[in-house]
Amino acid sequence: MDLIVADIGGTNTRVARARHSGRGWSLHDQRRYPSRDHPDLAAILLHWRREVVPDGRFLAAGIAVAGPVAAGRARVTNLDWPELDSAQLGQQLGVPVTLINDFAAIGASLDALAPDDCLTLQPGTADADGLRLVAGAGTGLGTCLVGPPAAPTVYPGEGGHARFSPADAGEAALAEFVTAEHGLCTREHLLSGRGIATIARHELQRRFDAHLQKALAAADPAAAISQQAEYGHVAALEVIRRFVAIYAGQLADMALTAVPRGGVFLAGGIAPRWGDHFREPLFQEAFRKRPPMTHLLERLPVSLIMHPQPGLLGAGISALRQHEPGAANE
Repeated sequence: MDLIVADIGGTNTRVARARHSGRGWSLHDQRRYPSRDHPDLAAILLHWRREVVPDGRFLAAGIAVAGPVAAGRARVTNLDWPELDSAQLGQQLGVPVTLINDFAAIGASLDALAPDDCLTLQPGTADADGLRLVAGAGTGLGTCLVGPPAAPTVYPGEGGHARFSPADAGEAALAEFVTAEHGLCTREHLLSGRGIATIARHELQRRFDAHLQKALAAADPAAAISQQAEYGHVAALEVIRRFVAIYAGQLADMALTAVPRGGVFLAGGIAPRWGDHFREPLFQEAFRKRPPMTHLLERLPVSLIMHPQPGLLGAGISALRQHEPGAANE
């Protein structure tokens, strides 16, 4: 059975055909569209059907949205599109449509991931009955909680918009820098593509570096900083190290709230590209540095999702569960 799946981000919208069979899930006919080049989601989906799968027959559609979803309606947080309405989209596509938060979609994908779809950042034994935490930085910072495999209920959140809590004097100075510009400092101000650029601008205030300044002038500063780091430029490496430490610390704060004994999972567009940096001791040190709960945090398994499109996969699973309850788990 085939489903239309889409993952809408502030930068790109990805569309594909998801297929569920006795062998599990697979994705086909994937395309990526710059979100801001289109007036709304329907324009992208109809273009994809017309140009990519003109003869396709579909059971339903699952749409992952970077923003809160309620009563079949949603707005994309970092995109100036009209409100999405599942009923209206269903009429336009001719199939039932399920809207789901993008990180809820990633959460829904967890039990369909293969062992080699994840990279271990901190070893541990997952509690089969424990909650799981998913978080990831990309255009923004998404979060959700997922129930154990036996009852994989997904609880989407907006933890990226919570206030940032500095762990040391350096992070406190960075928070002051962001607050001076925006009136507050949230996690997403730092843990996102633009957050990497913000950390770099703050680093330039501390010490001038021509390579870092050049990277900030690029069309994609985060990618340029990554390239500078590969060349061994110290200032760019320091930006990445600061980003990794902040990421780990904020994950620890979220983990202490929920105690996800089933595991912590990182997703999003940034961490998989910087997997080597996240595997360095700095990540575990920053994640565990929450006394007196160090002993609790060091026992939680932490994994980095390396599957290229877990949001599309989870959107399909969610749509099938909505359309045919129980079928997605067969």
